[in-house]
Amino acid sequence: MAVASTTALLIAASLAAAGSLSQGYAANKQARFEAGIRDQQAGREREIAVGEERDFRRRQSAVLAERRAALGGSGVQIDTGTPLLGSEDFAAEVELQARRIQAGGQTRATRLEQEASLRRAGGRSAQTQGYFRAGSSLLSGYGQAFK
Repeated sequence: MAVASTTALLIAASLAAAGSLSQGYAANKQARFEAGIRDQQAGREREIAVGEERDFRRRQSAVLAERRAALGGSGVQIDTGTPLLGSEDFAAEVELQARRIQAGGQTRATRLEQEASLRRAGGRSAQTQGYFRAGSSLLSGYGQAFK
């Protein structure tokens, strides 16, 4: 009877350990998958920001061309004095806004990459915890079996 009881305890401990290892592996695999998604999203955020910046610059270039045409059509010299300063100010503001668009995309991408990194770390931690739970189950089961 004692042999059957000891065997049952050892089997139970082994199954608990295997379950812990499996849970840790699955949690790590899920975390890596989610991290991969965040990495893809980060790349997409960068692409979107590049496109938005390009579109913004294109729209503002058209606005500047319209302004120059209107000024030129009214007989104003656009390459000197106040009209030139106004155009330079406009161009500087366009550049500032374009860089803000770019920085916003970079910030969103970096945040997603940080989330991905945290998820990977969490997955590794879950797998390590699975090892510890497995070892604990084995030690506990063997301890009870051989009292």
